[in-house]
Amino acid sequence: MTFNTIEPSIDPKNKITFLLDWELTMKCNLDCSYCGTGLYGGHDNSIKHSPLPDCLKTIDFMFRYVDLYMKTKIRGLKYVVLNVYGGESLHHPHIVPILNAVHEKYKKYQSDWQLIITTTTNAIVSEKKLLEIIPLINEFTVSYHVECTSKQKEQFRKNLLIIKQQDARVKCIVLMHPDPKLFDDANNMIDWLSSHDIKHLPRQLDHLDSTTQFNYDSQQVVWFNNLYNAKTYRAEQSHPELTVDINGNTDLSDSGRACCGGRQLCVDQNYRSREFFVNNKFTNWYCSVNHFFLYIKQVNGEIFTNKDCKMNFNGDIGPIGTLDHSEDLLDYTQQNLKNNTLPTIQCKKSRCLCGLCAPKSIDLPTYNTIMKKYQLQ
Repeated sequence: MTFNTIEPSIDPKNKITFLLDWELTMKCNLDCSYCGTGLYGGHDNSIKHSPLPDCLKTIDFMFRYVDLYMKTKIRGLKYVVLNVYGGESLHHPHIVPILNAVHEKYKKYQSDWQLIITTTTNAIVSEKKLLEIIPLINEFTVSYHVECTSKQKEQFRKNLLIIKQQDARVKCIVLMHPDPKLFDDANNMIDWLSSHDIKHLPRQLDHLDSTTQFNYDSQQVVWFNNLYNAKTYRAEQSHPELTVDINGNTDLSDSGRACCGGRQLCVDQNYRSREFFVNNKFTNWYCSVNHFFLYIKQVNGEIFTNKDCKMNFNGDIGPIGTLDHSEDLLDYTQQNLKNNTLPTIQCKKSRCLCGLCAPKSIDLPTYNTIMKKYQLQ
């Protein structure tokens, strides 16, 4: 499937938002093989939790920054999702006062844009701590990890039912490991989630590097193919072919990708057709990722447009600022707003992961055209 533009589909149940990804801590109580370690991996228990005063300052910066972008949005797009994650964010020793501070500091902006507070968590925490946290979260995104212990899986199920019983919104991302036994385990979890009427989304694993790869066999490819067809609404089945190598394995992320949040996508401005799984190679395309994402790495203070692409305003891969010099980034953004010169990012990555749903186009004039529907003119 080839196309020249891509945008989120129009879906009142899955609004286009500005995602503030706040990586609060690198510490985690799991050690999954598909989660990289180290400062730029998914977790690192050798890195200390960030101090509470620093976290409170970050909340101030994030809200001031996103408020500037909200001034550019049409009325129906003034939605901000703050995703507090890690590592495992719920194991931060000050998570409750941090979440309380989020609510308090948001009051200043509540008449201008809507905030949805989420956490991406493995939900393996004590019942006592979970019950403290539930009233402070609007929606839980829980991830099911097939590599954890039987006891942890039991606690996971118990906590999901507690969240549901407390009438908190919850969705579960099921990580589909290609190991046959673990793939079956994930499928069993999908059946359990369905039986308890818990919203869920299966997700492929991407290669971490040349040595840590997750290839799916031909039967698993058929499973994914059926899933993507079932979630796609269009006249023709046109998603990218899921190619199998000579060993019967498939790197799904080389074939394409579904949106992390399960959002359907429109290509070539065809808003009557909605795709679920699309090609994900956009090298040199023009992208609006900075209009819809911000990623804060709390432990070292780096600020990025997005947690996966990390494209900056100079056409490079790297941070757009640091928390120590956050005023510089705020001044830069405010000046560009005043002059109507917010930067457009031209992608240099070989694959798009998180950020797939940000409107983008292969050429700048078309990009400028499609962005008119998302911004005040």
